[in-house]
Amino acid sequence: PYEPDEVQTLLPKGLRVDTFDDGAGVQAWVSLVPFRMRRAGPSLLPPLPWISTFAETNVRTYVVDSAGNRAVWFLSLDAARLPVVAFARWTIGFPYVWSSMAIERTGDRWVYDTGRRRWPRSPAASTRLAVEAGPFIEPTPLDVFLTARWGTVAEWRGQLRHHPVDHPPWKLRAATIVELDDTAVTACGLSAPVGDPLVRVAEPLDARFGRPVLVSPRDADVRTLDPR
Repeated sequence: PYEPDEVQTLLPKGLRVDTFDDGAGVQAWVSLVPFRMRRAGPSLLPPLPWISTFAETNVRTYVVDSAGNRAVWFLSLDAARLPVVAFARWTIGFPYVWSSMAIERTGDRWVYDTGRRRWPRSPAASTRLAVEAGPFIEPTPLDVFLTARWGTVAEWRGQLRHHPVDHPPWKLRAATIVELDDTAVTACGLSAPVGDPLVRVAEPLDARFGRPVLVSPRDADVRTLDPR
C-alpha cells in the first residue's frame, strides 16, 4: 500500500489513482507482478515459437480514467524479447524495457530474475524474487480489487487509450516470499515499500485484449470508485 497522493504524482492528467479502504484507512496499491507470457500476439496470426513466449515483470498501480473505467496503469514493464518491447512501445504506448530475464520452478517454488536492463538502460533496475506457493484461497475484497481489472490504460501520442481485457477470475494461492531484492518499484519514482507485502501466486489463465478506446485526457475531475 501507498499513500494516494504519492502515486497520483506519477499519473498523467486524466487518470485518478484508485484506492481501497480496508477500514483502517484509504490506500493506493502498487504491485510487482512477474510472470511468463505464452502464445502472445495478434488474434489473427499464429503464435511465433520464440517471440510469443517470454518472461515479463511489471510494476503496476490501479486507476480510474475519465470514462469511469477502473483499470491498470503500468509504471514499468520488463520483458525478455526486444521485438515485443519495440512493438508495444511504438504502437501501444506501454513503457516496456528490454531486459535479461530468467524463470525457474522447482515444485511450488518460483524464482524470477530480472537482471540488467538492455534498452532503454535508464532508469536502471533489477528484480530477484523467489516465492513459495501455498494453498488455494477464497479471494478477499482486496484480492478482488487488485485482480478484477478488465482493462489497462496507456498513453500514446499524447492521448490516453483504454484497452479492454477479457479473462476469467484469477485463481489465487497464498504464498510466502523466500527472497526479494528489487529496485524496479523505486526506479518508477516511488519511495521504498514499507511493511509486509500481500503475496499471491496465480494459476495460468487466458486473456484477450480488445481494440483500444480513446478516453479524454482533459477531464481531470475523475471520481475514485468504490471497489464494491
